[in-house]
Amino acid sequence: MTNSGLDLGDGVLVDEYLRTSYPDVFGAGDVANYQDVLFGKRRRVEHWDNAVSQGQYCARSLMGDRSPFKHVPYFFSDIFDLSYEYWGDASGADQVVQRGDLSSNSFSVWWVRQQRLVAAFTMNRPDEERNAAPQWIESAQRVSASKLRDVSQAIATASVFPGV
Repeated sequence: MTNSGLDLGDGVLVDEYLRTSYPDVFGAGDVANYQDVLFGKRRRVEHWDNAVSQGQYCARSLMGDRSPFKHVPYFFSDIFDLSYEYWGDASGADQVVQRGDLSSNSFSVWWVRQQRLVAAFTMNRPDEERNAAPQWIESAQRVSASKLRDVSQAIATASVFPGV
């Protein structure tokens, strides 16, 4: 790749439209170091979920879609009876909120910056939490830390603007 003429830097550098330094050449998957519009920084993700999302995005771009690539970084794993997922980017968070008992096998951790959700980790949690996390991160949802922490309340009550 070093002789390709493409701009490189921890992978192939692409813009927010996944275009390389050659405008008609896209980069996607593990090799793409892209401009993350959700977090305002460059990111390279080596996970199949990202590769699939970027491949789908490239196909839409070739068919005329002109919106930037927007995807909440996501990782997951299943180990025996434990299933965990992580969304977002916790760097710069000014608050860490725990939901549930960390000594159990079912809890979640939520990272907040200026009252907006930026990352979430769930382990064996209900679908409501798993679904809220990426939606709230992508929409920069304002959340209430005290309501996030309170397992006696549905996760939806933690949204400062429910339904967003």
